[in-house]
Amino acid sequence: MYTTNLEELVMNRHKLNGANQLIILGGWVSFAPIEKISVENLETKIIYGCMKNANLTEVAHNKYVSLHSTKNNTEIFYKNTYNHSKIYCWLKDANVIDVLAGSANFSVSGLTNDYQETLYDISTKDYRETLAYLNDAIADSDPCDKHLFKPSAKSARSDSIPSASKSLDKVLSYNPPRAQLSLRSGRGTFQDSGINVGQKSLTGSHVHIDDCYVPIRASLIDQIPQLFPNNGINTKVGTGYGKAAKKINGNAEFLFDDGTVMQISFEQKGPARPNGHLYKAFRSFSPNKALGEYLRKRMGILPGMPFTEADFNRYGRDSIVLEKIAEGQYFVDFSVN
Repeated sequence: MYTTNLEELVMNRHKLNGANQLIILGGWVSFAPIEKISVENLETKIIYGCMKNANLTEVAHNKYVSLHSTKNNTEIFYKNTYNHSKIYCWLKDANVIDVLAGSANFSVSGLTNDYQETLYDISTKDYRETLAYLNDAIADSDPCDKHLFKPSAKSARSDSIPSASKSLDKVLSYNPPRAQLSLRSGRGTFQDSGINVGQKSLTGSHVHIDDCYVPIRASLIDQIPQLFPNNGINTKVGTGYGKAAKKINGNAEFLFDDGTVMQISFEQKGPARPNGHLYKAFRSFSPNKALGEYLRKRMGILPGMPFTEADFNRYGRDSIVLEKIAEGQYFVDFSVN
């Protein structure tokens, strides 16, 4: 049984077993693992088992098609009927030589949250039946570039939902979970930490000057907990998974409206609730500076320079829209019209 370092296990297994082919069936499938496996010397077929139950935006669909079309030896399939299985099957010259199965999807969330998901070795006596099952799944699937994409009814947009209290943030939809998050601090400014936390490097703090994080206010989590991992509860609080232990993985993946993919860490210790402490922020992971660099480039701000009120006025917005596509997978709109 495997419960830790599942991403490393899946990405490097072929180097130990000598496989030259890999078939993956996942309930949910995200972009970053596809990009990582595509650089390996493997002919890989990836089946998105629950695609029709996902809140798949057109930008997300186009990203899968792009990966399917441009990554060497990598094919992505959309399954026509629902399948929540998670199976990783390695072959050598069309013969099964190794199989893992369990609860871990082929996604950032599924492969990087230690002790939350598992994978098991499958007995050799089940290899033939497993391959037959996977071949049936492929037969019941369309290559993603042949799929006639139509946004589901669930992904229809809605206007802001009134809140009982005045807030910097706005819930835009409950189904799918979608909200507008201000990039300002709780005081409504940009100067105090948050998006400008990297500026503390100028006074001796050990952060990169382009580092930033986006605050998540408790009022928003309370109003729409389903938008966030673990319904907004940071399960790492109290486990030594903080400054002392350092995080080793992100726990989500963002797809921006321009097609950029970024691994994200929902983190920090927010207010207490009966079942734990809320998340307080999110930032990019590996490296932490990636989000700050991306936003600066997109807004035309030079590296190392602080974000200012004038910058956001010039750009045309000071918020992002965060929409949950699947567990641990988000579409982020930072576009201006």
